[in-house]
Formats: sequence, C-alpha cells, structure tokens
Amino acid sequence: MARVLVIGASGLLGSRVCEALAETAEVISASRSGSAEVVDITDPASILALLEKVGPVDAIVCTAGMVRFVPLADTTGEDWVHGLANKLMGQINVARVGSDHVTDGGSIVLTTGILAQYPMPGSSIVSTVNAAVEGFVRAAALELKRGVRINAVSPGWVAESMVAMGMNPEPGLAAAEVASAYVELLNSASNGSIVPVAKGM
Repeated sequence: MARVLVIGASGLLGSRVCEALAETAEVISASRSGSAEVVDITDPASILALLEKVGPVDAIVCTAGMVRFVPLADTTGEDWVHGLANKLMGQINVARVGSDHVTDGGSIVLTTGILAQYPMPGSSIVSTVNAAVEGFVRAAALELKRGVRINAVSPGWVAESMVAMGMNPEPGLAAAEVASAYVELLNSASNGSIVPVAKGM
C-alpha cells in the first residue's frame, strides 16, 4: 500500500483528499494545526523535520498555502510578502525538500487555481501566486531526479467555500469532486501538468 503525505489535511480540500485516499493508501495527515502531524510550509526546516519523522513516502499532496484576496489599490507590501511566502514559497519548499524523501518514481502534487488564467477584481495577489506555482511545476518537472513526477491541480470555485462566503454555490464543484483530481494525478504518468478542475472545464 502506497504511503501518501497530505499537507494541508485539516483544510476543506485536504480533508477530502485524505478521505478519497483512505481505502487505497496509508495516509499521513499534516497541517499547521488540527492534524496528526504538524508542519509549517514556510519553514524548510519544519518540512524536513516532518519528513525525517514519517520516513519515505510514495507521494506528497500539498493543498496548504494562504494568500489574501485584496483589491490592488489596497494591497500592502506585507500582503504580497504573505502570499509569496505562503502559497508560493511554501509549496516550492514542499517540493524542493520533499523530492529527496519521495520514493523512486513517486509523485508530488501541488495546488494552484484558475484565477491564474481567469483573474478578477481583487485577485492580483492570488493570480500572481497561482501563475508562479504553475511555472515552477513546469520547470521543476524537467529537473527532478529518480523519476519523481510533479504536477498541480488548479481548482475553480469550491461549492462548500462559496456557501461559507454567503455565495450561490451553483457555479462551484463539491470539494470531494475536486479531491478526485489529486488522486487521479497521483495514479497517472503525468509530469509537469496543470489540471484545471472547474465547472465548464
């Protein structure tokens, strides 16, 4: 049975990924809080400590990474640094440190978002960070050793999140449906792929 480390497991998407993998893999859940294992993706030393504790894994899924939705005119330097340090550098840290702890031929799946391709007012930080994550995935796929693959899922609106925000969830997909894309990528031969998961795509 494959061992899969899910970082961001206490969040909506991460928890659904854990559920989707539960019957076919040994799932190791990790998050900043609320999971069996604790990790801070902004700190490479924290990621290394986690990986040394849990031992080799066949795959890593990262759904963690914070970024702020703020109108461009209202953004501050700290808002930009926050997003770059969390969702961008955090996931780069996961891949960079984690690639040495994934078994030969293993898989790393990161998380971006369709605002990279379809920005909207207020999404300047989110769109920038997502686009950068996608560029990293495509480039890293050319350099990872031992047959380790790296891909990303690019979710659109998630229905449960829309409900929590007081929005009409009809344009969104259920988190469980988005989670299935992570599982499919783990089981595929894809490398350097960005998989959009949204209604109409």
